[in-house]
Amino acid sequence: MIDRHCEVARLMAVKLVAEPGIEILNIVVLNQIIVRFGSGETSERADELTRKTIARIQANGECFAGVAIWRGRQIMRLSVIGWETNVAEGMVAAEAIIRAWKIVRQQPD
Repeated sequence: MIDRHCEVARLMAVKLVAEPGIEILNIVVLNQIIVRFGSGETSERADELTRKTIARIQANGECFAGVAIWRGRQIMRLSVIGWETNVAEGMVAAEAIIRAWKIVRQQPD
């Protein structure tokens, strides 16, 4: 189960980082992923985009993403856990995150 969670986290990170504007801030070796939205933006703007994206993800309810502060910046902290969690569910969660990001990214300031 632990190996599966670590693999799901790695695959989710690969999928997320492939989307423009999403960056993974940690080397994913366990079941934890640190995500930030708005790469290429100012730190303040990326904080805002990260907060808005997490709020949209949480409101949608397809997956849960926690907000945290890391090195003084807003991040989304994901923990892949649950005895049934598998790659397919991880990809559903990654797609939900990407959809939320795309909506936030397209909103006017």
